[in-house]
Amino acid sequence: MTAEQANSRTVREATLELFRALGMTTVFSNPSHTEMKLFEQWPDDFKFVMGLQEASIVGMADGHAQATGEPSLVIINGGPGVGNAMGSIYTAASAHTPMVILGGQQARKLLLGEPFLKASDATQLPKPYIKWAGEPARPQDVPALIEKAYHIAKQAPAGPVFVAVPEDDWIRPAAPGPIKVREVRSAVVPDPEVLATIASALDGAERPALVAGPGVEIGGARLDLVRLAERLNARVYGSPVWPRGSFPETHPLFGGVLAPMPELINMKLAEHDVVVVLGSPTFTLFTTVDLFSTNPAALDESDQPALPEGTRVLHVTDSPEAAAWSMADAAYVCPPAQAVRDLLPLVREHEKVALPSFREEIPVPEATTPLTQAYLFHLLAQELPADAQLFEELPIARADFHEQIPLGPDNGYFATASGALGFPFAGAVGYAVARPDRRAVVVMGEGSAQYTLHALWTAAQHNLPVTFIIPNNSGYLSLKYYLDESSQKAWHSGWDLSGVNMAELARGFGCPAERIESPESLRASLKAALNADGPVLLDVVVQDPGLFRL
Repeated sequence: MTAEQANSRTVREATLELFRALGMTTVFSNPSHTEMKLFEQWPDDFKFVMGLQEASIVGMADGHAQATGEPSLVIINGGPGVGNAMGSIYTAASAHTPMVILGGQQARKLLLGEPFLKASDATQLPKPYIKWAGEPARPQDVPALIEKAYHIAKQAPAGPVFVAVPEDDWIRPAAPGPIKVREVRSAVVPDPEVLATIASALDGAERPALVAGPGVEIGGARLDLVRLAERLNARVYGSPVWPRGSFPETHPLFGGVLAPMPELINMKLAEHDVVVVLGSPTFTLFTTVDLFSTNPAALDESDQPALPEGTRVLHVTDSPEAAAWSMADAAYVCPPAQAVRDLLPLVREHEKVALPSFREEIPVPEATTPLTQAYLFHLLAQELPADAQLFEELPIARADFHEQIPLGPDNGYFATASGALGFPFAGAVGYAVARPDRRAVVVMGEGSAQYTLHALWTAAQHNLPVTFIIPNNSGYLSLKYYLDESSQKAWHSGWDLSGVNMAELARGFGCPAERIESPESLRASLKAALNADGPVLLDVVVQDPGLFRL
């Protein structure tokens, strides 16, 4: 590019050059008119992924970033568009997903008033669920601000960032000179003294345990953690409500996923003298035992949740904030995956003594009408491709899912990191955009599916290899079973979802679908759906499973 060409560019042209230089040529968007000047004369070397609603857009970008490990690019309206997307932004922040969100703002000359689609205090709207937000002081600052946002999104702990861009900035002159992308690399490594402390604690332990958090998988150290656990002969637990599978569930040292209740966590960890938590907060909690009671509560004089006395807990995290509120005896801020790799040569080989099985033998479910969710998962496990990537959201059925579908070393596992509903439907679509060579399998209740249902249209438009499996129990049963029997009847309209036909909804979005109400054809339908050329949804009617298990 000549100096004359560089000096005649618009902000739009300079920004597209920047996106190319950063490798951000896949765009997830549902634009409003405030972004349309960016899309004029759209270049054919960019992949535009359209979604029908902003929550689905951000969820798809979340899945894409988790597949690539690089920041994804979202372009939506900065006012109501961001408002629609907030549940998905909340989830992306909880999952530490790197993401750059460009929010369209009204033209600068209109901002003195209250124009249609204005984003008032645009940088404040998505807070606190973004790492950083910026708004350009001058139009020519847009590319530099986006590059800054990109680097912040990638820095550990990663997360979504936001840049508000006024509509007319795109057609203003860009800053003179060529686009330059700086190299920004993390120089943070585990402190050798910290590693020696952890290694000494593990070497001296009689009953060591490791807790595998999502940071291990995000950093690519899953197999390193397997080797570390085998060297230590240590039980490995999944961190509570883990959003990424960081240890194979089929491994004999796996002890299951810790329940998100302090009392149940302590029952597990009290069996060990040393526990090292890797890449997870200590701990993500959902409730406590006393909150399951429906009786009036007395004055709360209970202590804050704490870990068991007599168990030394060491915590490795890349999040300074998580370290600051950690319940562990000591917390160390460093890259968890690298810590796992560096610990391997430092710990001694422990005696290989068979650990007691953590679970009772799981009975084989029987075929019934209506079907049980356990039978559905049992058949699904037999038909799953060995490298299937599973996206799960089953508030009422997670125990059955993990019992019947123990995930192996080549299976990816993705779930909501926040408790906000809807991630798997959209996340699997975004993952498939990045990795069409692998089958993404969504297992998600019909209630959760409503939050990002629009992602079905995008999956169909791009003919993506995603299989959507809906255990349809006709209700928000995770809410139902928080109530006693009389309250369930009185509040029936608050949890009942009778009449939701997911197969018909999917076909309306152009996605092939089948509704299954008996066991006769289930296996054949699963096999076909998992080997289809493109997306398929199976709406499987299942019976009410009763009180959920953590």
